[in-house]
Amino acid sequence: MKRFAAILLAGILCITAAVPSFAAVETNAGEWAKPSMEFAYDEGLLTDAEMQKAKSPMSRKEFCKMVMRFLEIVTEKEWKATQASPFSDCDDAEVTAAYEAGIIGGVEPGIFAPDRTLTREQMAIMVARVLKTCGIDLTEKAVKNPFTDTSVLFDSSNKYIDQLYGIGVIAGYADGTYGPFQEMTVQEAVVSFVKAYRYTLEQTGGEGISVVPEKTEKEPAAEKEQETAIPEESVSMEENKETQQEVASAAKTETVTVGGKKISLNWTAEELKAVWGEPDRIDTSVYGLDRYIYINEYLDYFFATFQNGKVVEIFVPGTDFSYLSMNGKGTMVDIENLAYVSSVEHSGVIYNEISEARVPLDYEGNICGLLLQTKTFSEEKDPVSTLQYTMKADIEAQLLDLIQVRRAEKGLPLLIWDKKLGEVARAHSEDMASKNYFDYNSPDGTTPFGRIMENGKEFSTASEVIARQRGDVVQIYQEWMRSAAKHNGLMDQTMKEVGIGVSSRTKVLHVTVDLCG
Repeated sequence: MKRFAAILLAGILCITAAVPSFAAVETNAGEWAKPSMEFAYDEGLLTDAEMQKAKSPMSRKEFCKMVMRFLEIVTEKEWKATQASPFSDCDDAEVTAAYEAGIIGGVEPGIFAPDRTLTREQMAIMVARVLKTCGIDLTEKAVKNPFTDTSVLFDSSNKYIDQLYGIGVIAGYADGTYGPFQEMTVQEAVVSFVKAYRYTLEQTGGEGISVVPEKTEKEPAAEKEQETAIPEESVSMEENKETQQEVASAAKTETVTVGGKKISLNWTAEELKAVWGEPDRIDTSVYGLDRYIYINEYLDYFFATFQNGKVVEIFVPGTDFSYLSMNGKGTMVDIENLAYVSSVEHSGVIYNEISEARVPLDYEGNICGLLLQTKTFSEEKDPVSTLQYTMKADIEAQLLDLIQVRRAEKGLPLLIWDKKLGEVARAHSEDMASKNYFDYNSPDGTTPFGRIMENGKEFSTASEVIARQRGDVVQIYQEWMRSAAKHNGLMDQTMKEVGIGVSSRTKVLHVTVDLCG
């Protein structure tokens, strides 16, 4: 979200005049973050490019590289990868070195998600691990964190949060929350990381230390594998998957109840319409398949995707649904037959005999929908790489639906589509996709507000939300829900009009939402 909320982190470190700044480049950071940004740059932790994108999202790969610069400075040792990357989506040498050092893991087995925006939970895990690699034992420094929203995390994540809370590196917000799933901008990540860096210098006297990764006490396998970790006492992923299949196969796993009426996988269009009537729209999905849209005044919204004449996918955003013996009113701990939590999608995963279900979670860990697919479709689905005009319009309409569903659920007024905002949003998404960047500002420095005004749209207040995901509108919805800033931007009750633009290159959706009051 462009109009960033004020950061309420308590105890933000202030670099005083005793530590002069010699930053060679300017930064677009906020005044509250400039001292930390300049200090990090002077210490060699930040690049020139990162100084210029302080308000942009901090990717996992970017933060990992900063962590490795920190490690080399503190240990006075060059850390190089000795083996091939364990990740199928990232072969960066520094990322591989960080993995071998035990600092980072994947968000799922074999998946690092390098371009995914860093979350506060992931930041805490990486920072605590790099301190351990530097020989700083925080075990006795740990203090049970008081945050009201960390109870949904696994113990392995809370362990690291407790350690950093105990030494004052992280703090919560004024409402008592930590926001573990909230995504971070570069400046937010740097402010927190500088605290850890200075703490390390204090503990080591500012002198380099020689560290060799420990061989005797390894992280639990599941914890190293994922940064949103599985409980340490859990069995392996494959064993867990087999167990869940055995449990779920006896249940009716292909049926969802929405607003008191059922819908099932493998229904024909006739069977679906016999229960729900004619759809409000029949759109085309990113998979090139027909998608039946049932709006139901946005209170019992769902869509069903057809392949070979049968329903292969059902998606219900919101909370007015039930599946197995759970409903949409709970949190992560209420997900029945949970196999694991996917940090890529920030959703709970349920394996069934002939289907798979994913339960999206919002930034507070609350259930906010259900995606149910046949196992075959889940494994073989393949989005198109280039969107035709009509397909773009369908996807934009579906994304607007998902925003309206969330606003209706919260009792907020629905947004009105504005043609000019749609043109601005579409143009920015096309620009990001064609030039392969992800930022609110265009490469020429034009801001969202500048783009809106250039198109002749008058407004008293405006904001923008962007997203980038491989896949479908469901993945965009998951990105919106797990980011407090993006979610709250879309839920801003002062906004009345909206325009949405979608573009795609190499099966990755670039989405821009422009809103005006």
